[in-house]
Amino acid sequence: MRELALHLMDIIQNSLSAGARRIDILIAVDPQEDRLTIAVRDDGCGMSAEMLRQARDPYATTRTTRAVGLGLALLNEQCALTGGRLSLQSAPGEGTLVEAVFGLSSIDRLPLGNVSETMTLLILADPAIDYNLTCRSPEGDAVFDLAEIRKQLEDVPVNDPLVLDWITGYLRQQMTLFGGALHEITH
Repeated sequence: MRELALHLMDIIQNSLSAGARRIDILIAVDPQEDRLTIAVRDDGCGMSAEMLRQARDPYATTRTTRAVGLGLALLNEQCALTGGRLSLQSAPGEGTLVEAVFGLSSIDRLPLGNVSETMTLLILADPAIDYNLTCRSPEGDAVFDLAEIRKQLEDVPVNDPLVLDWITGYLRQQMTLFGGALHEITH
């Protein structure tokens, strides 16, 4: 994968496959600690201890469409290349937490990529999922809470073209501001 937003999409696809209805995403930059963290917590079915042990193995997968599951294995490698780490916490019935930590200034760190487009595609694919995205930098937090937006809209669906257009613009604006903390251009 050429950008971290694609890894984020892969993790969230895993969450959706596990039956998650709420997905909390944290993207945090800490220049002082030279760290970029991407964390995804879901309320899906969780993983058994055995599956958790095998999750980084590219030849262990629950998919029936192919015999390999490269997503977490590739993410683990990306973290390691930058001096970071990948941690997984999960238990059956309790959901899963995936936390990827990268060396912020590492030449091997992939660019963050287009998180606003990733989120818009996810919302469009299943507007019933409650996404909560927090972007944290030394300047503060930018929070996008789809459940809260849904309440404000009352009977207007979040995948209405005008609402989706507003969401895309809002996320793009937030990610552009956040992107300045990463010293890279994001859309």
